[in-house]
Amino acid sequence: MHTKIILLIDDDCDDREFFTEAFSGLKNAFTLLCAEGGTRALEMLSDMDIQPMLIILDAGMPAMNGWECLKLLKSDSRFAHLPVIMASTSSRLIGIEEARDLGAVAYMVKPWDFNDLKLMIEIICSGLDGTLQEKLLHLQAAMPNNVFVFSKAYKNSIF
Repeated sequence: MHTKIILLIDDDCDDREFFTEAFSGLKNAFTLLCAEGGTRALEMLSDMDIQPMLIILDAGMPAMNGWECLKLLKSDSRFAHLPVIMASTSSRLIGIEEARDLGAVAYMVKPWDFNDLKLMIEIICSGLDGTLQEKLLHLQAAMPNNVFVFSKAYKNSIF
């Protein structure tokens, strides 16, 4: 049985390490792959035999920021169907709205607390069986300042 792949796109090595540690308890069921930026992520996705079930995409990256990367992902028929959660340290409404308008399924403000991140990851991963939207809504209710979920019907936000 193959593990489920999740792709983290983040230029910050500390954030990649933080996410990797949060995923460590789930390593039997999930494989976290990390890309250091949008360009590398697009290369990795093109070379993968099995596509990830989820992409977690950092908003604030140099060279190609998260919104530019999201736009490229959603405009490529090979990757347009992949759910993307935009992640950022900022909760500015303009960034959240842009993520929604570009096709992200949710926007999460990266928590500073490791246990909060671990809980977020566990809930998100539990939704990769086909109930991601439901699990994200549960997470939004539990952490309304950190998680913003978008409707799939028309990129209308639920927040």
